[in-house]
Amino acid sequence: MGKAEESTYKETELLSLLEAFKHLNSNIEINEVFQNIILQMVNLVDAEAGTLWVVNDEEQMIEASAVYGSNSSNIINIKLKLNEGIVGKVISSSEPHLIENVMEDASWATRVDQQSGFTTKSMMTVPLIAKEKVIGALQLLNKKNNLLFTRDDLKLSVLLANQAALALHNSQIYDELARMNLNVIRTLAKVLDARDPYTSGHSERVAKYSRWIAENMEMDAKAIEELYKAALLHDIGKIGIPDEILRKTSRLTNEEYNVIKTHPIIGAEILSEINSKGKITSLIETAKFHHERLDGSGYPDRLVGDEIPIFAKIVGVADTFDAMTTDRPYHKGLSFEEGINELERCKNTLFDEHIVHSFIRSLEERKHLKRKCTKSIEVQPNESV
Repeated sequence: MGKAEESTYKETELLSLLEAFKHLNSNIEINEVFQNIILQMVNLVDAEAGTLWVVNDEEQMIEASAVYGSNSSNIINIKLKLNEGIVGKVISSSEPHLIENVMEDASWATRVDQQSGFTTKSMMTVPLIAKEKVIGALQLLNKKNNLLFTRDDLKLSVLLANQAALALHNSQIYDELARMNLNVIRTLAKVLDARDPYTSGHSERVAKYSRWIAENMEMDAKAIEELYKAALLHDIGKIGIPDEILRKTSRLTNEEYNVIKTHPIIGAEILSEINSKGKITSLIETAKFHHERLDGSGYPDRLVGDEIPIFAKIVGVADTFDAMTTDRPYHKGLSFEEGINELERCKNTLFDEHIVHSFIRSLEERKHLKRKCTKSIEVQPNESV
C-alpha cells in the first residue's frame, strides 16, 4: 500500500470512528445503547457478528445483553461465569484479545456456538472499562469476505470500546435513576391515596389500567412507561384539597365540588415546579387534563376532541372506570360489566372510542370481563373525581 493509499485508508478509518462516536452518544435508554454499541462495532471492523457482554455484579455472571448477526436470538441472554471462556479472560485481565483461530485457543468456550448454531472462526474481544472498572466486553466474530482481523482492527475496536464503555456506564446510571424515580413516584401515589381511605389504591389501579390500554393500542415501551408514571401522579393536585372536603363521606355540595375541580390545576402547578428542561411535560398535561372530555364538557379548560393530549384521554377513561367500579361512602361500586357499559354509552361524546375499545379488549384478554349486561347507569358528575 502506497503512502497516498495508506493516508486515504487512515482517513476513512478516522471518519468511521468519529461517526461511530456520534451514534454511541445519541441515546441514553439502556437497550438502545446496547444495540448502538454492537451495531457500531461490527460496522467499524466489518465483522459478521458480535456480542456485547455485560457484567452482572448481583449474580456474579457475564450476560449477553446485545447480539448482532445470524442466530442472534439463540445467543441473547446467555450467561457465563465470570472467568468462563475468552470473554471471562478479557474481563478478568482487562486486556484485549485477538484470535485468528478460536479452535486453537484453550480459553474458547464452545457451548455458545453449540447453543446458537453459529460457527466462530476468528475473534476479537475487547474490555469495556469505565471509571477504572471493567463493566463488560465486546466480541467481534469472523471478519467478512474470509479475511482475518488485524492489529489495526484491534486498535480501532479498543478506541471505540473506550467510548462505548462511557456510554454504557452513563446509561446504567440513568437506568438506575429511572428505577429510583419510579419508586419515588409510586410512594408518593400511595401517600396521596392514604389521605382518603375510600380511594386506597386508586392511583395504582388507574396506572395499571392505563398501561393495559396503551399496550393494547401497541404504544412503544418508552411511551407506556411514561404514561404509567403520569397515571400514578394524575391526582397529585389533591394535595391542595382540604381534608374536610377530600375525606367527606356524604355527597359533595356544589361549592365543595368546585373546590375538588381545582385539583388538576394544582397538580399541573406542582409538577411544573420540577419540570427540569421540559422532561415531564406529559406528566403535567395528564395531571391537568385528565378530566377533560371530547365534547368540551370537562374541566379545567373545556378542551374538545384532539385538543386533549392522548395520555390525558387514556387516564381519563381509566380514572372514570375505577371511580365507578370501587365502593365509595355514597354508592356501591358497579361491576366491571356495568362500568364498561357506561364507558361505551359515553364513547364519542365523553371518551375516545378507540381508547374505550382498547380497554375492553385488555379486560377481556385478562378474563376480567364476561360481557355483557344491558342496564344503563347514570353516573353522577362527581363520581369520577
